[in-house]
Amino acid sequence: MKITKKLLLKIGAAFVAGIALIWVLLSVPQPFFHASVKAKNLSLYSDQPFTLESGQRVLELVEAKLAKSPLYAAEQQHLVFICNARWRQRLFFTYVYGAGGVNYYPFTTNVFLRDSIIEENCLIGPKGGRVPGDRTLDYFIAHEITHTLTGQAVGPIDYHRLPQWKREGYADYVGKGATFNYDEAKRAFLADDPKMDWAKSGLYWRFHLLVAHLLEKQHWSVQQMLEAPIEQAAVEEMIRAEKP
Repeated sequence: MKITKKLLLKIGAAFVAGIALIWVLLSVPQPFFHASVKAKNLSLYSDQPFTLESGQRVLELVEAKLAKSPLYAAEQQHLVFICNARWRQRLFFTYVYGAGGVNYYPFTTNVFLRDSIIEENCLIGPKGGRVPGDRTLDYFIAHEITHTLTGQAVGPIDYHRLPQWKREGYADYVGKGATFNYDEAKRAFLADDPKMDWAKSGLYWRFHLLVAHLLEKQHWSVQQMLEAPIEQAAVEEMIRAEKP
């Protein structure tokens, strides 16, 4: 088939139209989610019914965690969409289908999560079981919203240039809140615990420890931690050299 200029223009127009459609879906997904609740500046939507009390309780937990971050502004609205149906997950998760949650900053501040049991404050993993431990539903929501806050703090270009340990470590830091135990994480780090290897465990425990060290032990500000040109290896050496 001969590739003509006219054909290229049609292909280009179709591509632009497809991108525009995806942007509209991600920016205004409310028609696909019939159940919702709002608490202060946070709104929770789901494609399955849930009790208003349980939804408000989850959002209150999220707000309490976010409020401890200096990047958080109580007047900014955040919308969270829970995709229980597989087809909705494929539609709204696009290229990261199978993840716990997704954030498309700077294209939209909306965040999307996989199937959840709101009444039990838990996310359902890819294999159908409840995600265990302190990675509760409110953890995942706070984690994803923190990505938005981080991006707004440093700008979209610098946000996508942030090393993974800063981007995911700070989101984990806010999402876990008071459940994180620094000393336990440090022991696991020094013992080379497999859970400290994100590639093997899928956990951000190591990154969280590095961020916590800079913020709590070195007393850096969040902005300084995000903007300083410090390497992961240098922070790890700080932790190894830290007095017991």
